[in-house]
Amino acid sequence: MAHIGGVSAIAALVLYLAWRIAFTLPAGGSDLVAAWVLVSFEALPLAGIVLKTITIWNIDSATPEPPKQKLRTAVLIPTYNEPVEVLSPTVAAACALQPAHETWVLDDGDRPWVAEMCRSFGARYVSRPSHEHAKAGNMNHALELMAREEKAGGEPIEIIAVLDCDHVPLPSFLTATLGWFNDDRVGLVQGPQAFYNSGAFDDDGIAGEQGLFFNVLMPARNVAGAGPFWCGSTALLRVKALREVGGVATETISEDLHTTLKLIRRGWRTAYHHQTLAVGLAPATAEQYLLQRRRWGMGAMQILAYEKLWAAKSWMSWRNFHEYLNGTLWWLEGLATLVAFFVPLFILFSGAQTSTAGPVLFTMVFGSMFFIRLWGIKRLLRHQISWPTAFALRIFRIPIGLACSWWLLSRKTLEFQVTPKGAYHDRRRGRVPRMIYVMIAVVILALLYAAAGMLGWVPWSTGAGSTVASGVWLAVAGLVLLLGALRIRANEYATSRRDAHRINVHVPVTLAGCKGELLDISMGGAAVRVRSGELPESGPVQLILPGAAPLTLHIVREWTTAGGSRTVSLRDLRGEWATYRAISLWLFHTPRGAVPGLPSGVPVVALRSAS
Repeated sequence: MAHIGGVSAIAALVLYLAWRIAFTLPAGGSDLVAAWVLVSFEALPLAGIVLKTITIWNIDSATPEPPKQKLRTAVLIPTYNEPVEVLSPTVAAACALQPAHETWVLDDGDRPWVAEMCRSFGARYVSRPSHEHAKAGNMNHALELMAREEKAGGEPIEIIAVLDCDHVPLPSFLTATLGWFNDDRVGLVQGPQAFYNSGAFDDDGIAGEQGLFFNVLMPARNVAGAGPFWCGSTALLRVKALREVGGVATETISEDLHTTLKLIRRGWRTAYHHQTLAVGLAPATAEQYLLQRRRWGMGAMQILAYEKLWAAKSWMSWRNFHEYLNGTLWWLEGLATLVAFFVPLFILFSGAQTSTAGPVLFTMVFGSMFFIRLWGIKRLLRHQISWPTAFALRIFRIPIGLACSWWLLSRKTLEFQVTPKGAYHDRRRGRVPRMIYVMIAVVILALLYAAAGMLGWVPWSTGAGSTVASGVWLAVAGLVLLLGALRIRANEYATSRRDAHRINVHVPVTLAGCKGELLDISMGGAAVRVRSGELPESGPVQLILPGAAPLTLHIVREWTTAGGSRTVSLRDLRGEWATYRAISLWLFHTPRGAVPGLPSGVPVVALRSAS
């Protein structure tokens, strides 16, 4: 169906363009010039659809053989200012991984509580005297420390696994991936990034916006002459390869992608392991989303200029040359969105006769083409896309594209900006950029004026077919703008005062000796419904989850619900690291059979978050 979808999308657009050229162009003069401008604009997506169909025709993935030798491995977790509810699950789960390894927490925030937590969990706490080059510098400091200890007679670390501080590894993180390094030429193994905070800003009800990237685009690169790039987290790298390229790249703010290019230049292979190995936190608000994507886009521009990717064919395969050049230029897509706005607008107001087809016929042909394109591309993308969400998020490409274009002209120094995680001081909805409101207003006024012209109510007018030819594209652009504005202002994407994400899960538990039912749980506490028994009014109590040791939590409040049952709100005790560790492992390394109906190996956090 993916193959049928790709071919159908291409055929629909080609047949539409053929119809436009053969049957709808005006006879000549300025009208013909304007018509060709509009047809050329309509043809712009064709090359992209053809390339996409070719490159993702096959997304089959292989699994590696078990490791042939023991590889000394260290899991590195760079961190800066994240709250305990975000960081502690990652550290606890990393320490519990098999096979035997070391877990290093690289704290650029110099926080005493992080050092205390590491001692309790069994992780190594690492800080540095200076904090230049952000995450890349933090990791290079750890690599230098490894080199010094190896020189002093210590056993060398051969593989490092890298996890962002909010990406919690699942039990198979190391055991499933170390086998890739049986091939001495493999320098990098990247896994997908999945996210457990359902309701995040880019949540499309499927796998999130990045699901398309990690479930379709990255597997398609697992072919000869290509390969994935390091995506910052959920990855393993060979220390020898990193040392060969001078460590993690610090010349740009996209240290992961840039380091990958250096590895490729030196002949190292990269591999993609298409299995969920860790789960993290996606940007929850429009502000976080824009900050993260803007950093990615600006970093891509730095790499484009620094590595001169347009001239990189001398050391790249054709497939890698295409993937990396187009992957960086993609961040300028916001400029194409502006073209999609201004070209039909200009032609509409020019009064040019761009189509000889009647409005009903044109609408039917255009509508059929557009529907088949959307239908076909969704299947080509293996259903890993929700069109309303994709259209809504597209408006963010406008400010990102403008920012990227300005950097290419100005070449100003950029600083790495960490995407904030955790709570805000207050709850507020996102703010729509004023430019978006202006563009929506212009679209509405243009469409109203065009309709008035068709009815003869204003001096300027154009033919009905020409008005529809430009107007439908302008209407599509307006719909994209409107969907984006509504998403930014939606209450469900407002900031939250909570540091931890609650998960809805209903299982029998015991609270202070009383039988009850768990309603929701997070790293910050839990809610339990108790039907019988006496509970203390306050103070620490023991909560026994299925398959887990007793947890010590604190009663916050208690209230009576329908049917006479009582609901108790519990919170964690600050500094009780054993409790943090136990909750972390129950949520992310869920014991077999703890939750009825939950498949073995699937964590509790895979369930939908509480509202």
